[in-house]
Amino acid sequence: MWKTLAVAGLLWAAATQCVHAQSSIALYGIVDTGIAYTNTAASSISAAGASRVSAVTGFGAGDRFGLTGIEDLGGGTRAVFTLENGFSGLTGAALQGGRMFGRQAFVGLDSERFGRVTLGRQYDISYDYLSPFLAWQTFGSIYGAHIGDVDNTFDTFRLDNTVKYQVSPIEGLRAGAIYAFSNQAGGAPDMGFANNRAYSLGLSWKSNGWQAALTWLHLDNPSSSTSGSNPGGAVGGEYTNATSIFYNTGFVTRQNVYGAAISYATQHAVFNFVFTDTLLDYAGAGSLGVRNYEINTRYYVTPALMLGAGYIFTDGSGFVGTGAKAFARGDHPQWHQLDLGAMYLLSKRTDLHVSVLYQRAAADADTVALNVLGPGGEGRTVQVGVVAGLRHRF
Repeated sequence: MWKTLAVAGLLWAAATQCVHAQSSIALYGIVDTGIAYTNTAASSISAAGASRVSAVTGFGAGDRFGLTGIEDLGGGTRAVFTLENGFSGLTGAALQGGRMFGRQAFVGLDSERFGRVTLGRQYDISYDYLSPFLAWQTFGSIYGAHIGDVDNTFDTFRLDNTVKYQVSPIEGLRAGAIYAFSNQAGGAPDMGFANNRAYSLGLSWKSNGWQAALTWLHLDNPSSSTSGSNPGGAVGGEYTNATSIFYNTGFVTRQNVYGAAISYATQHAVFNFVFTDTLLDYAGAGSLGVRNYEINTRYYVTPALMLGAGYIFTDGSGFVGTGAKAFARGDHPQWHQLDLGAMYLLSKRTDLHVSVLYQRAAADADTVALNVLGPGGEGRTVQVGVVAGLRHRF
């Protein structure tokens, strides 16, 4: 009997070691802090603006720590998970509404043959596929995202209650889809299962230095996440902030975001063009169209030194409701924005970086609002920001 128990114990130990050998869990993160200056900043677009020098954190890449893991299930299939926390490197406080894992929290299956399906709190497909082309993401700072983040390419909100599917049928081609549930029972059109839901589609392609992407994001009643009628839906209470000037003007009943991007990389440089077209429908107050045109480039002077420059033209049209008067005096507001950045690698995981940002209101626009850093305040039509800091990845 003792021999039988000994053999069983050895077999169990061998099996346990085998499972551990086929599985892995990794801890990762970013801490990014520095100093920022802006010529004008205010608590809202109607408040008085003033210059400010402040300690800042997460401006190059949001502070975070996370756990990600895989388990080999055999036959080319793996179980996967990610739990990612966002925090302030200045105070240690949790971000994303105080969530423990507010940046990402999902579990899923990944198959070499059938693709990858994940469930939980995740980025929408538009952000996944467009972010590699954006100036703020590749060389700049979070303050250099598109004004108001109306296209969610800064990811002001992530999507809760989501099912995401991605597949790569041939090398270089990827397709994805996401559906985020409202988690409400059926009922009236504005209070049933479609109240605060979202879905998104995307397609990306890579080949011989070229990259391209096409995306679409749709949301129903996203404002109900902050109005109180359904904060537990797809958009979990993160739909608005001080610089979300287009969301703050009224209750958004429907939002559609169409995106396209193309990129070409040489040995030392990358050139990107990004276009997004967003349509917001407001309850009882018409609609607003916002188109962003972004061109940017980054150049590697040496393997350790990168320089970047980008220009964004934002063209709005259509909305003349009461709320629109907060940011425009007519139905055709425009903004020009310049993003400049530099990064110097002290090591593979630590870098120094600096960004200079300039935004100017034009045509019918009455205000400026650099992402997160602003808004500029009442009567201000030019806003400048300069930020510099130290970033460490682990």
